[in-house]
Amino acid sequence: MNPMSREEINIRRLLTRCELMAKDDPHKDWKLEKYILALDDMIKHLQTLPSKSSKDTMIGYIKRTDFLKGLVNTTKLTNPVDRVVAVQMLPKSSTTFNDSIGPNIATQIHQKTSAKYNRELRAELFHNDKGVLEDGIRQRLSSTNMQDDDLDALLKYNRNIQEKIAENMLSMTSSMKEHALAANAIIKKDISSLERSDKLTDANTDKLKTESLKLQEHTQSYWRCWMWVMIAFVLVVFFNMVLFMKLAKKKI
Repeated sequence: MNPMSREEINIRRLLTRCELMAKDDPHKDWKLEKYILALDDMIKHLQTLPSKSSKDTMIGYIKRTDFLKGLVNTTKLTNPVDRVVAVQMLPKSSTTFNDSIGPNIATQIHQKTSAKYNRELRAELFHNDKGVLEDGIRQRLSSTNMQDDDLDALLKYNRNIQEKIAENMLSMTSSMKEHALAANAIIKKDISSLERSDKLTDANTDKLKTESLKLQEHTQSYWRCWMWVMIAFVLVVFFNMVLFMKLAKKKI
């Protein structure tokens, strides 16, 4: 396992801090949005480095950052209905590695935020329904036609909520499709690079084998040449010694 770079260590620390701040209360600290923007820039910079982490780890960083972005955007909504719908559309994902705060921090944030916005929506609906109920009682004493108006208003309210949910689902589906296409393009590009690297490796291996065979043949031929030279030298010395011995005997 390769050691993490300094950039990735900083990303993990900042991501953990942002998640803890979001779990506490995303409305509470205005610095959370600034941290998330800085985190997004750091992740983009890490993707350009040769020492970046594996593809699954980078996808995990991006998903966790997108979740925090969606959470901050949800806090900017003023309508409780829009908040409930938006928080349900948040991309829920768990961490891809074990942090000290645990792998379920995104789930905890989502559950806490969803419960909070649901309470706010129920409180507002209860307040409105109470006022409508009191008005309805007074109006039903004077006219029964207001019941139909109340029913139409309730049906219209429900239709509006359903339309907003459908619009958010379509928007979320389009966003997921774009992310999927981008990830698919990156994967295809990486696969193409790997295939080119494999082909280049095979070609270099074949060249290396060919050069090794040539070097081996050259070495063997060079060794044979020297061997014959040494044999010829030994024979010449031997014949010269024999001739010298015969000449020496004749002189004696």
